[in-house]
Amino acid sequence: MWSDNETSQDLLGFKVHADLIRSVVTDPKLLPVTLGVFGDWGSGKTSIMKMLEHDLNPDNYPSDSPEKEKYEKIAVLYFNGWLFEGYDDAKSALLSSILLQLGEHKRFGPKIKGKVARLLKSVNWMRVAKFGVKEIGVPAMTAFITGGASIVPSLMGSGKKIMDSILPTKDGEEVGEEGESKSKINWEEMIKEDKSEASAMDVRTFRQDFEKLLEETKIESLIVLIDDLDRCSNERIIENLEAIKLFLNVERTAFVIGADPRIVRHAIEVRYAQMKFKDERDPAEASERLVTDYLEKLIQIPYRLPKLSPAEVESYMSLLFCARDIEDGTLLGKVHKVCEDQRCANRYSVFGYAAVKEAFGETELPATLSESLIFSSNIAPLITEGLKGNPRQVKRFLNAYFLRKQLAKVAGLQSIRDDVLVKLMVLEYGHSKQFMDLFEWQAKQEGRSNELKQLEAVLAAPDGNIDNEEEAKRIDPQWSTSFVRRWVAMEPLLSEIDLRDYFWVARDKLSSTFSGVSMIPPLLRTILDDILTSNGGKRKPAVESASMLNTDDRIVLLNLIEKHIQRNPDQKNGYDALRALIEKNVVESIESLTRTLVFVPADSIPPAVGSDLIALQASNPSLKDNFEPAINHLKSTETRIARALRSSERRR
Repeated sequence: MWSDNETSQDLLGFKVHADLIRSVVTDPKLLPVTLGVFGDWGSGKTSIMKMLEHDLNPDNYPSDSPEKEKYEKIAVLYFNGWLFEGYDDAKSALLSSILLQLGEHKRFGPKIKGKVARLLKSVNWMRVAKFGVKEIGVPAMTAFITGGASIVPSLMGSGKKIMDSILPTKDGEEVGEEGESKSKINWEEMIKEDKSEASAMDVRTFRQDFEKLLEETKIESLIVLIDDLDRCSNERIIENLEAIKLFLNVERTAFVIGADPRIVRHAIEVRYAQMKFKDERDPAEASERLVTDYLEKLIQIPYRLPKLSPAEVESYMSLLFCARDIEDGTLLGKVHKVCEDQRCANRYSVFGYAAVKEAFGETELPATLSESLIFSSNIAPLITEGLKGNPRQVKRFLNAYFLRKQLAKVAGLQSIRDDVLVKLMVLEYGHSKQFMDLFEWQAKQEGRSNELKQLEAVLAAPDGNIDNEEEAKRIDPQWSTSFVRRWVAMEPLLSEIDLRDYFWVARDKLSSTFSGVSMIPPLLRTILDDILTSNGGKRKPAVESASMLNTDDRIVLLNLIEKHIQRNPDQKNGYDALRALIEKNVVESIESLTRTLVFVPADSIPPAVGSDLIALQASNPSLKDNFEPAINHLKSTETRIARALRSSERRR
């Protein structure tokens, strides 16, 4: 088993990306700059951030190294946006974190503590202003920021709660039982001792004062690593981006932002959803251009992390198994060095069984490691295809796989084949609906599925063709998507294998597969949350984002909406989400809604859904054939929605 934590150790071959980014942010000719490290959830963004933080630390180099001398003049600060998700003002949190880390920096902090305290006072003004003077009052605000808050009576009650939260804490700083900072520097006292006048004017001069601070410290580059931005809510993402904008064009600064660009774009769309584009012929295109312009102005250099290839996935798994099975630290270091040398010589090579054996020299490979490396070679293409070359998903998949293998061993199921188990788990991981279909098919047919046999006949070699989409759709429309067709045609073919034991080891997941609970990428979670809201300003961009998803992700999203409706059949938001997707011409959503209306108990469906169905048909007559079976089914019941349907039809 492996932890799901980021690491500065390069198991992915991503040091080349970290080195490239490092060369940009340490080049004085390119500063100031904001660089976006873009990638999907789990693609390795945080690991690159950790590599940068490690490689830019002069303490990690020998005393006679040129890098040590160079990096002595560089300050690197790390900020995790997600840690401040519950903070009342994320903008102030980021500014405070940067200032505090600078103030406590072991090389630069002693020179600038006083100036940092003054700038923190400016940040306090920004934060207090967020609540407005009506809640706190100008005298109380001034008293607090100048150090007299404890004696101002008007700070009791809700106002005091706001004031108590104003003093910042550092990113990752330890906090005591009463919430007080355990920092070595008493920043609260320093802010009180600062004699400069506190006023709203400090906010306007913040950039200039900060720039002067950098000049006085002789810092050549201030590099701020902002991580996990895509885990934050839409509001927090925008607040953090607005904070970064304060530093744009401040000399000697470099911001490196790690995020899934799709989530950031969605947050911007939600933020500006209410804007009207009256003079534009195509409002959707105008909105898209606004988002693009916003990002391009903020991030000068976008850098997209590539997905892992099958060779890279196999090399990654090999190193994971080596880390697990090699107890000798010296030998493990030798393996990593051989891997690094091989990558430098040939980026397309696989670091697998033969390479590890060569690194071991005369030492014999542990039997467990040998078996694991052979296993990696066999399953790497299958895992790459199913998990889209995502490092985090690969690691989590392997953890789940070995739990299943251990369960099979304990239960005495000796017939379990690795390749069959992996193939089934790939389907479970990304396509829970089809996984449940296969479970139900084989359960009724003593472990072997006739439906799967038909699909293999039309899709798998030698007689089938993976492009036979129409033939697959005839057997089952839900099994006709590009990924599912490829999955069916992959070796090993499963229709002649008794699958009962395989589903037995997965029985704890059959009601709610791990793909449907903890493995949903943040982008889909964000779209799901926004598309199920009653807030039209959030739903509209969420529908737009959903329409641009690839087929596989759209299917996952629709399955999640269906599950939401099944759990909450009397709530209209799920039906409204599907209606919005139908109106956006997301084809799969039509079938999703009709299937849901038949599956959900009719007496639980809100009557207004009936009116929506009739309105959809009226606006698009081609939908009649799709909706007719579901409408007839509902009308045959003695329920409120049946009466609503009949009433709506009479009115039309």
